[in-house]
Amino acid sequence: MKIASLTTTILLLSLTASSQVSVQRPTEVKKLQSTEVMRKTPVNTLPSPVASTPDPVSTANLTPGKDLSVQIRSLQYNPANGGSVQVNYVVKNNGTEALDINNIGIQGYLDYSPARPTDPAPSWPVNGKNYFIAGGHVLSSMPAVLSPGQEKEGVFNCFNLARDHYFNTAAEYTYMVWVDKDKKISEANEANNFAVYKFRGYQGQYQPAVSASQYYLTNAFITIRTGADNKEKESEVNFRLIPAMTKDLSNTQNEFIAKVPKNQQSFSPNSSATFPLNLFMSATANLVNPATSLASFNQNGLGLAMEYKANFLLDAWKIEQVELTLYFKDANGLYHPTQGIKTIKFNMPANTFLDGFGKKILVCKADNALNAVSVKTIEKFSEY
Repeated sequence: MKIASLTTTILLLSLTASSQVSVQRPTEVKKLQSTEVMRKTPVNTLPSPVASTPDPVSTANLTPGKDLSVQIRSLQYNPANGGSVQVNYVVKNNGTEALDINNIGIQGYLDYSPARPTDPAPSWPVNGKNYFIAGGHVLSSMPAVLSPGQEKEGVFNCFNLARDHYFNTAAEYTYMVWVDKDKKISEANEANNFAVYKFRGYQGQYQPAVSASQYYLTNAFITIRTGADNKEKESEVNFRLIPAMTKDLSNTQNEFIAKVPKNQQSFSPNSSATFPLNLFMSATANLVNPATSLASFNQNGLGLAMEYKANFLLDAWKIEQVELTLYFKDANGLYHPTQGIKTIKFNMPANTFLDGFGKKILVCKADNALNAVSVKTIEKFSEY
């Protein structure tokens, strides 16, 4: 009985202790929660601001009336795949009046000084100056109305620049964007309707591996610089650009040729003249001609023959320099990226004359790297 009584007493004490712990734990948790809340609550609490409607754009810095402007945010020129330009621009209403810009045009133009007399000249007039056209569209994708101070960003792309422009240079080019060139909107300020961005050619920065066999001589030009001691008077001259350093010259097949008729061109002393040469081929031939491919020139070199037919027996043509300019493009009309335009200069030895006696033909040759290697005068084509 004593043992049972002792057991009962221990059991009661254990139950009493358990009851005390169970009562205390919820109290501790409540205290922790209260402390955590106090820790997160700022000492100085300000009332939350009440959301309000944004104020309309201030007109203090806006032009009274209508004023549309454009800015170029960024421009990226990529020489790959024919050459492209991506232009990111922003059009803004700087005036106090809302502008309806539906069908307003935005146009890209390219400006640079042609480095070669054979380059095509710019033909798009803008404010009294000619530019090359380079991309553009209308703003129909934008909202029809720009509120005062409102601006919208846009992007346009211009592709296949390598059809008309050869950027394998270290020169600087200027790209211009013009909005509302047609002046459909009568504005208080027209001077901010264009923006310019300059970029450099890719010379030394882009040299892709392309097949020379896919590029062909499409255009050739010859520039002749006449010396001071010149006694030439409107004689006939025949030019032949020969696609090899050695060739039977009994025919002109696959040659680029030109003729200056008698009494047409006066080669004055200390003057310079440039002539285009045209490819002589069969009527069924096309641009894709292996005989005039860049690969063929890289294998066989080239020759130039200038046949002089003196107008008078005592005529003599003093030549200081002959320059060839060659254009290599693919079947799509795109320049070869690094050999698109080759210039070869032949400097004449002292006292190089063509006359009506034994010096009737000037022969200039370039090797398979298209470097000038020789100059001579001959009497007959068989001496080529």
